[in-house]
Amino acid sequence: MASSSPRRSELLRKWGYEFRLVSAPVSEELEEGILPEEAVRSLAKRKALAGYQAWQRENGSANDLILGADTIVVLEDKILGKPSDAEDAERMLQALSGKTHRVMTAIALVARKEEQDLNIETAVDSTTVTFRQLSRQEIRDYVATGEPMDKAAAYAIQGGARDFVLKIEGSPTNVIGLPMELLTAKLQERGVFPTLKQL
Repeated sequence: MASSSPRRSELLRKWGYEFRLVSAPVSEELEEGILPEEAVRSLAKRKALAGYQAWQRENGSANDLILGADTIVVLEDKILGKPSDAEDAERMLQALSGKTHRVMTAIALVARKEEQDLNIETAVDSTTVTFRQLSRQEIRDYVATGEPMDKAAAYAIQGGARDFVLKIEGSPTNVIGLPMELLTAKLQERGVFPTLKQL
């Protein structure tokens, strides 16, 4: 997996998959005006391709399957990335307060079959999340924990922000950062199954 996210690693392990991590940092800059679904697909593909190239440099097999993923939060058609600082995190959470937003995660699978060209498959899952009204104090208290600083839209649903959520429609694992139902279906199509029983 081409990801440094501990949340994605934890999800894969919980669902019974064996995997190895490959470091492949990429630019997360997006073209101006790009649509959210195109943006998240592009980032996941960029990460998976960089991961594949890094894996080859580490003497990995050309037939190995590389997974890349990216998650974005979309509020009223605006993409919310990771906050630049605490003030930015507070602004994002204030914008999400009392509103419904979408969390979109793209997965990209890259592999080469024998001497064929690289095969790249992407898919996107979208989950709708509604926050209750948040007070300024609880936003400040949450930001002070430091948890929001490396998260899209400045929150972790599996952490302190779980209490902010009124309703989720769709996959909860998608909001954490890896839509396991979608990924499992795509892996099964390729004959890849968990090696351990799902917890």
